[in-house]
Amino acid sequence: MAELHKKMGNETHYWKAWLHRKKLYVESGIIGVNKNKEEIQLGIFESGKKRLESLVEEKRNQGFADSMGKEELIIYIHNNGRQSNEELQNVGMELCRQIETELDETGVGFTDGVGIDDEKMVNIFCIVDDLEIAIEKIRRVISEQKLIDNNNIFLYERNVEEIDLLKTRG
Repeated sequence: MAELHKKMGNETHYWKAWLHRKKLYVESGIIGVNKNKEEIQLGIFESGKKRLESLVEEKRNQGFADSMGKEELIIYIHNNGRQSNEELQNVGMELCRQIETELDETGVGFTDGVGIDDEKMVNIFCIVDDLEIAIEKIRRVISEQKLIDNNNIFLYERNVEEIDLLKTRG
């Protein structure tokens, strides 16, 4: 897989490509704004590796550079005592689906699963390319969702530093 980025003003453009069988898959766009997908069928005798290398070289000539490091975010959902363990798990899975959709459709990143610690907490793990944009997108999803009280949701960067998720807590 190849993953390249290019800063242009306040925007970060990205380009990702990978091989699977006799197809080359390409995603590109502006992080936090859009994502374009392309599927390239390779010829019978065409080398996928060489075609990928050629496309990477073309992008590098356009000013793209190897991908910046990924950031990890963890969203903790605490049970407010009004939900059963099963309800909390369902809320966690649905919220994960909503966040995954938002992050994926805008090229920011993806969710990397849901963890269920105990009957009191569910964790959603996210891997993102741009921390600030991801936090903005996650804030929007959480503020619009009707699944659980927002005061029971906490966001941490790499499980170390709490991020004020809604910017409205006291």
